[in-house]
Amino acid sequence: MNIFRHWTPGDFEREAREFCELARHDYGLELDYTPATIKELEALMAAHFTPGSADDHPALIVSMGCYVGEVIVRSLGGAWQADEEFFHSPAVVIEGRLQTRTFPLSRVWKRFEYGTVQSLVDYYGEVRRTLADL
Repeated sequence: MNIFRHWTPGDFEREAREFCELARHDYGLELDYTPATIKELEALMAAHFTPGSADDHPALIVSMGCYVGEVIVRSLGGAWQADEEFFHSPAVVIEGRLQTRTFPLSRVWKRFEYGTVQSLVDYYGEVRRTLADL
């Protein structure tokens, strides 16, 4: 079941904005939707969360994933899409010569679960390189 099916791009943007407020208030981290802030998220996760903790932080995974997705949307283009039943995680869809789908909430979950081997910095770089190769 896709719990995000009825979400609009504005819902993801709002969730990202709320994460920015939480990051500022709880961790003293100022986020501005630039790609450089992905590295700051990595540092925050390394300092405050251990691998294997994904099930302990579902709401944080959603809001942080929305932030990462918004960084992609704002810096690389694309738009949120959450209404397809086949994909149970919202995607950022980037149109070009070929359509590219990426799943930031899923990647944030993997980062919480598996640690730095699922780096968000690497993820952003992979998306950027994929688009450059198209």
